[in-house]
Amino acid sequence: MKTFVHFDPGGSIHAIVSVDAPEGVTVMLEPEAGRLVAEIDAPKLEFRTDDIEKVREFAKQNKVVTPWSPRCKLTKSQ
Repeated sequence: MKTFVHFDPGGSIHAIVSVDAPEGVTVMLEPEAGRLVAEIDAPKLEFRTDDIEKVREFAKQNKVVTPWSPRCKLTKSQ
């Protein structure tokens, strides 16, 4: 499974997208204007991605801190 975040230049997460596809399948995500997309390490998620309340809480409590690398790191929001 691959998990992606849509975030703004300040690192605030606006969406979390998980894709479970067979090996070799390529996924292209297109965020809305002014947003970026990056893959995150899904094992850090301690909930099912279809539990919307937990996804919202996770997005509020974390930020993307390395948007220029292929895999982003998350940190707690201030």
